[in-house]
Amino acid sequence: MLPFCNKFKEGLSILAANIFLAVALPCEAKPLVAHFDLKKDTTVRAFAIYCNEAVYLTVTGPGKSAMAAGLSYTQAVSAGLENALFVNVGVAGHRTHDIGSVWTINKISDADTGRNYYPMPIYGLPCTATSLLTTSKPQFDYNHEHLCDMEASAFFETAARFSTGELIQCLKVVSDNRSEPGHNLDPKVVEKLIRDNIGLLDLLLDKLKERVKLVNSPEVPSLEDLIRQYRFTVSEQSRLKNLLLRFSVLTGKSLESADFGTVKSGKELLAALESRLSTIKCEL
Repeated sequence: MLPFCNKFKEGLSILAANIFLAVALPCEAKPLVAHFDLKKDTTVRAFAIYCNEAVYLTVTGPGKSAMAAGLSYTQAVSAGLENALFVNVGVAGHRTHDIGSVWTINKISDADTGRNYYPMPIYGLPCTATSLLTTSKPQFDYNHEHLCDMEASAFFETAARFSTGELIQCLKVVSDNRSEPGHNLDPKVVEKLIRDNIGLLDLLLDKLKERVKLVNSPEVPSLEDLIRQYRFTVSEQSRLKNLLLRFSVLTGKSLESADFGTVKSGKELLAALESRLSTIKCEL
């Protein structure tokens, strides 16, 4: 555990669940350090790590390997709480999106491995979710329809080893496009882009804290009522619990048996719930 941050660990409640922020560049980190009043842990040499009583910020360096190593290292030394929040904050390029536009990510594709990752949508944010392509090299031809960065796929894959997927998010600000290529991005410009969107990061973290309460709740809304009304196998009960929890996480609401209309069996109810979730994801 980080010596500097050790004194903050005692007595943390579920609402003070650890927040792990990861950035690639020092200029992305600077406004976050100031905003959250973070202090650098000077005993750490491998990565620049800053923290306070609830937030850890790791500056990993650019690239997938650096991101995976930095995030893993921070987890190894921090002894973070269960179901911590993970957010990758940083800049990204796009073919046409305006410089300074901000996006959450609902699909991450790794250009090298072909793997896809799907952060759970966040409802109620004043920005749009979009797809992102993670590559090993900067993409200055701007031929992709996605946002492009060099870390997000490694961030999500690594964070998923330490938390649940509902609590892992990426927040990206467009720093370059075809009209204003990013060959020589000014660190001061990047710093300002991040600073201008810290309010949105705060809102995102508030939404994730609400999810923590749902994920950690011992009770799933309507679960017992639906189990009494319909017949489920043991595995179907587990599936039902996960689907109801996911619905609550996505919408902040609970479902009642009346919401399923003419459903007559447990199997039909599970299918109807999965269909409802698919619709919600499309709308978000």
